[in-house]
Amino acid sequence: MKKRIPAAFAAAGLILSLFSGCSGTQTVSSAPASSENLSVSSQAASSDPGKIGELEALPTLKIAASDWAYVADKRGWFKEAFEDKGIKVELVQGTLGNEAQLIARGDLHFANRMLYPYLLYRSQGADLTAVQVSNHPEPKIASIIVPKDSPIKTFDDLKGKKIASWRAGCPYMVLYELAEDKGWKEGTDWTYVNIPSSESKTALISKQVDAISAHPLTDIAAMLLDGSGREIANPAEDSVYINGGGVTVTFTSSEFAEKYPNISKTYLALQDKTEQWMLQNLDEASTIVEGVSRVPANISKFAWDRMGTAWSSNTDLKEIESETKTMQDWLVAHGDIASDKQVEVSKLFASQYFDQ
Repeated sequence: MKKRIPAAFAAAGLILSLFSGCSGTQTVSSAPASSENLSVSSQAASSDPGKIGELEALPTLKIAASDWAYVADKRGWFKEAFEDKGIKVELVQGTLGNEAQLIARGDLHFANRMLYPYLLYRSQGADLTAVQVSNHPEPKIASIIVPKDSPIKTFDDLKGKKIASWRAGCPYMVLYELAEDKGWKEGTDWTYVNIPSSESKTALISKQVDAISAHPLTDIAAMLLDGSGREIANPAEDSVYINGGGVTVTFTSSEFAEKYPNISKTYLALQDKTEQWMLQNLDEASTIVEGVSRVPANISKFAWDRMGTAWSSNTDLKEIESETKTMQDWLVAHGDIASDKQVEVSKLFASQYFDQ
């Protein structure tokens, strides 16, 4: 089937969409299923094999476009898992920042974002529930970056300097935790600059700021690979961010999670197994993504190395809820969520998808 992919848009936002426009749809191709059968229809990342029953009736499953979705499409795994069972699959473009509205309208069924934006959505009253949570990332998932010719060598050297990040993205949290660990007060010991992540590279190279806090993906990855930028710090191993605050979550509407558990579990299993295949077949997977999004293969492989540490699921609901409470408390303390808008953690996750 014909694909409708705005190439420049896809290249700029594809990898970024896991972390943080108009919505378009892309119907997946009907390529023959790969001989490397993932057998996801009877497995789930958070369930015992065999516990997934027959898929519920659904005309079309609408999934956010992403690297793993493009790979699953090209390998024929959407066809195997869903289309052969009567469920058409569409990949939805332009979901970043619009997930809650798209899900509410029925224009998107699943979204993958980091915990921070999910909590913001819920605190704003969005009817969403999380059906999957990743394991903890490694510190290399976020970085403090300076220009290659900067005299700054360590985070300590940033005292008195201007540091930028996007307040709506979690690298801002990484920055604040590092500064607060030093006992620094924003506005006195350093200056925070809030800029969209799409503008951070330009701000850094043009010396508008002394450093940025960012995920080393897309254009930031390119800057690190070509040597125009240097990493000087990462989040601490004992930080709130690394210990639950920086996980990714898959969420959907409460109604969809309740009404379509077998579709949801099959989707989660397919995502998990596709991502593991990508990590084991970097060259082939990155070539597939480059052919769809025009993101250079070396950029994808660099990004996956940083993200791949969290490409597995944590199913321990008690641990997840405890870590989420710590994260939400941090956001309340820093004014990101009003104290009267915080959500009881037991209401954030669809319990049937986790171990209790």
